[in-house]
Amino acid sequence: MIKLVESIEEANAITHAGSFHADDIFSTIFLSKMKDIYLYRTNNLEENIQGKIIYDIGLGEFDHHGVDAKIRENGIKYSSFGLLFEKFGKDYLKTKQVKDLNTCYEMFLQEFILQVDAIDNGIFPKKETTYNLLSLPQLIELFNPTWKEEKTSNEAFESALFVGEKIFNRIETRILDKMKAKDIIEQKIKQSQNHILLLEQYMPYMDFVLNSKEESGKSLYYCIYPSNRGGYNIQAILKSKETHENRLNFPSEWGGKTKEELYELTLVETFRFCHIGLFLCACDTLEDAKKIAYLAIEQKKN
Repeated sequence: MIKLVESIEEANAITHAGSFHADDIFSTIFLSKMKDIYLYRTNNLEENIQGKIIYDIGLGEFDHHGVDAKIRENGIKYSSFGLLFEKFGKDYLKTKQVKDLNTCYEMFLQEFILQVDAIDNGIFPKKETTYNLLSLPQLIELFNPTWKEEKTSNEAFESALFVGEKIFNRIETRILDKMKAKDIIEQKIKQSQNHILLLEQYMPYMDFVLNSKEESGKSLYYCIYPSNRGGYNIQAILKSKETHENRLNFPSEWGGKTKEELYELTLVETFRFCHIGLFLCACDTLEDAKKIAYLAIEQKKN
């Protein structure tokens, strides 16, 4: 529960007033996962405040605006969200009964925390577009009042909390569910043959393949799994998530072709799709999906 209050005396948490950013929004939501938050927003912080958690203001433990603010080894400075998650994140994740605490913590950093920290501190992702591309922190900032709106800063803050909590919950659910796939994927990697990872149902696999210490994991080219559109997908394994290059592209002559053209090229009856980017194919049957993977791997050998 989060309630904005009108005085320091009522509060157990304090952050700055006025325009907000993703770090103070997600910090507030994160704290509320551990206890009820009675939040006072102010730009005039009194000295010697005791018994309250203060973040993104005041130059204390959970503020990142001082000259001695913490910076990670990768050069990304902490925001208040990162500071709070570093302090309380593992204890919070323990309440979720995750099996591999360190891996889960790292996923939260990579998939959520670091982008908030980086952008709040002026490290913006490179983009090669002529159109506007909104990051997660920029989406949260959309809820600040425009110059024409008459709503108060606190009213806008509450709107951002409403949306931010839904985003937080979805990210958390996806990460926790991904972690439940870890042991299954590691076992499937051990059982893999002919450079193919075979799954009876789709589950997140790419991170676990890329981080696998198994020799068979390092030599996987494709993953085959049932598609939620029917049939089976054959997806290329990445070299790394940073480059998004495939370990082995599908043959270039397959890309973007019709089902009829794909049959002429491969003689695989239910082969119906190959993405123009050469990273994904689809067949109606598992047997044909395996044939397509074998054909693509044979091309590499030749």
